[in-house]
Amino acid sequence: MNKLIKIFLANKRSFSLLLIYGILCFGVACKSSKQSKNKDVAKVSTKKPRKEKIKETHSPSNEQVEQVIKIAKSYIGTSYRYGGTNRAGLDCSGLVMISYKGIEIQLPRNSEQQSKVGKAISLKDIQAGDLLFFSDKKGHKKISHVGIVTEVKDEKNIKFIHATTKLGVVENNLMSEVYFPIFIKATRVL
Repeated sequence: MNKLIKIFLANKRSFSLLLIYGILCFGVACKSSKQSKNKDVAKVSTKKPRKEKIKETHSPSNEQVEQVIKIAKSYIGTSYRYGGTNRAGLDCSGLVMISYKGIEIQLPRNSEQQSKVGKAISLKDIQAGDLLFFSDKKGHKKISHVGIVTEVKDEKNIKFIHATTKLGVVENNLMSEVYFPIFIKATRVL
């Protein structure tokens, strides 16, 4: 009960949670209900919070991917600020964190930690919404930068959005001479 109250207070969709809580209470109180009613309760009660979806491997919903990209693109032109997480300025991992937070997925704060979330994928399987990780120099293996894939036109044209120190939030092509040599890996969170 206390856990549900904490979730209720922490979540802005209070009405939905209140409704689900009511349905769950009714389902528990009516154990003698017919099986068809229990199926409806099971559908509601087995739904996992989006935070747990990070561990699953499944196809992302188009709505989730579109929302993440829409949020990220709304920051285009925002200046770079180390440690920033708002419109006054942000860094690369801050942009990723804020974009995924918009669909209720909590990612770690820095790019190195973000690279450990989700499933590693190959470039041939890359799609919109995936995360791209980079080093600071060609040949280095330490992750120091991250971006979100916004569009895959073909194998030579993979657009991604990220926060750069000089230009702020911009979109670039992964396959460019600047970014492909420092590319380390891609992951899928959704």
